[in-house]
This record gives sequence, structure tokens and C-alpha cells, in this order.
Amino acid sequence: MIKCPFNYGSYRKNYNLLICYPKGELTANMMNDIAICRECIVNGGLSQVDRFHDLTDISSVNLRFEHVNELCNIESQIRESANPVKAGYLVPNDLLYGTIRMYQMLIENRGVEVHVSYDIDELSDFLGVEKSILTSEKNA
Repeated sequence: MIKCPFNYGSYRKNYNLLICYPKGELTANMMNDIAICRECIVNGGLSQVDRFHDLTDISSVNLRFEHVNELCNIESQIRESANPVKAGYLVPNDLLYGTIRMYQMLIENRGVEVHVSYDIDELSDFLGVEKSILTSEKNA
């Protein structure tokens, strides 16, 4: 298991899944770190892994459209020759739901199938793993 250098989560090799629990203010840098995850996806050569992001501990959002659009452009370049991956986002409120939907609309058809939801069961179905896999590290 690879541990996240930002202490957001880890890579679960047996499920081919990055699991991420960021906390605090969602900024352009944090969104870049959790979506592209330079350490795991880019530097670690794990471009073909699905991702789960639990955003329920995000306290505020400081992110503009330009930041999200730039992130999507960078991510689509990284994914240019790769097969599509899934990215599930668990959100606690309408602000984060709308923010991730903006990301979803900009990245669709560019190598990432995004699903945003308030429901962990829905996301576990989307990612094809048991709910306990998505929650085990957060509760540890």
C-alpha cells in the first residue's frame, strides 16, 4: 500500500484504487493534488487506477472556474493515451456537489468518468467495491 505524501489517503493495490480523505479548505493546489495526485498517478506510474475522494471533511472552497479548467487540461494531457478511469466523489453539501459537477463536465470524454454523490453506497457500486473498502481508513 502506498501512503499519500499529503496524508490524504493511500493506494490500495488489491483494488487498483486510490482512496483519498482530504481535510480543510479546497484550493486549486489541493484539487490538483487529489485529482492528478502527482506522487501516485504521475510519479508512481499509476495512471490506470480508479479514485475515491471523500470530501466530507472539506470545510470551505477557494477554487475558481479557471483553476478547475486548468486542472482538467493538465489531467487530459496526462491521460491522453491511457484508458479511462473512474473517479467517485462523496460530498456533504451543495457547494461541493456543484464544484465537482463543474469538474465532471469539463473532464468528461477526456479519460475520467466522474460520479459525484451524497451517498457512499452509490459510489461503492459505481467503483465496484464494498463500502467498507471506502470507509476503512477514515474510521481507523
